[in-house]
Amino acid sequence: MPQIDEHLKWCLKDPRRLIKTKPDLDLAQKHVKKSEYNYGIVQTLEKLKVFDWALNVGFYAIYHCFLAILAKYGFESRNQACTITAILTLINEKELNLDRDLVTQFDTLDVEKNIANPTVRESRELSTYGVETSIDLQQLKKIKKLILKMQRETIRILQE
Repeated sequence: MPQIDEHLKWCLKDPRRLIKTKPDLDLAQKHVKKSEYNYGIVQTLEKLKVFDWALNVGFYAIYHCFLAILAKYGFESRNQACTITAILTLINEKELNLDRDLVTQFDTLDVEKNIANPTVRESRELSTYGVETSIDLQQLKKIKKLILKMQRETIRILQE
């Protein structure tokens, strides 16, 4: 945990990374709406067989759930690694009742990479920065399931 604590301190040192604010349920709800909108775009892109961009939009559908949770707890993040660190810190401190596995499926701060089971972030980076336009459709299916699960969990958390 010291690695996460140190990273959180680093994140909070620069307002372009992470800032502590007042809890904002209105902003949290807007992030949920953006996540739901993005999920609709994922479905549209999937129908159009634009799978690489569907995966990219899916990443942001999940990410907006994390931003919604942070808004509820009084954080604003402008850095993806800091977002994950803040979420994991809230879980570690027992302030947030969220399965760590949902977070680590999205992204992990661990140095070791599991190539056989890439995180959503890693898949998005390959899709965005790589030259292939096709993706493993199982990955897209997995991300869609994760989006819906994160949206349900986020709505539950915002109601607590």
